[in-house]
Amino acid sequence: MNKAKDKLFPEQLGIARNDEELALLQDQFPQYDPGYLTQSTATSRTKLKEWMECLWTQYGPYADTHFLPEFKRQFAQRSWELYLGTTLLSRGFKLGDRNDAGPDFEVRDQNGRRLSWIEAVATGRGTGNDRVPELSYGVVMDVPVEQMRLRISNAFAEKFYQYSHELEKKIVKENEPYIIAINRSNLDYLDPLIPLAFKVLFGVGDLTMRIMVNGIRQENPESSWTASLKVNKKNGADVPMLFFCDQKYSGISAMIYATDSILNSPQKPDEMGENFSII
Repeated sequence: MNKAKDKLFPEQLGIARNDEELALLQDQFPQYDPGYLTQSTATSRTKLKEWMECLWTQYGPYADTHFLPEFKRQFAQRSWELYLGTTLLSRGFKLGDRNDAGPDFEVRDQNGRRLSWIEAVATGRGTGNDRVPELSYGVVMDVPVEQMRLRISNAFAEKFYQYSHELEKKIVKENEPYIIAINRSNLDYLDPLIPLAFKVLFGVGDLTMRIMVNGIRQENPESSWTASLKVNKKNGADVPMLFFCDQKYSGISAMIYATDSILNSPQKPDEMGENFSII
């Protein structure tokens, strides 16, 4: 099968002109990810769908054999992989042949020399008491920073475990750069002041300002960031937030961090990736 010749949205699943029609289609096709079904059927998404099909013609030859069926069931995860892969190609990098057992991307330079491995992951909301709550528009809500940090740290830890497994299998060598690329757009809420990734990787807490010193108001108050080295889960367990300060994780070279979904990301080839943070 030539993946590049197959489409991301091959089926005619109907037309959704409004939320009511979309809800009916979701009831009719529960096997599909709601994001996939929306993108496939919403009349307001026609141009976006065409753009994604264009991305697929570029990235398709490098995707794994499970990409197309999983694209329908894991839309956020696979669309993030699609966008990241096409971004690398549009920025002049080459991609190695995909091994289903290895990382998502083997990044090479124009001479074919391996530069790094990249593993992509999109965070979910989680389950249980630490789940990131749904965003209710028009309602005043606290930003669930701690729950969001837990989801990002969980995604990082899962991919680190995968990296360790790939080392054992000798798919990846210890001295080779390895990057974890996290898209956390599924969490909906905005990051507070600085990317949450910094809070997860370096234990950065909240911004504080020292206005009074010994009872005297300062003309130029000092500001600083507190330390927040862990997050307390509802069950009482502590989750460390110091991945890039812990020698255990030194095999991970960097994190690519994105807060926007593919649908809200730059579409022009020379602008793709401008919304990424690289840490």
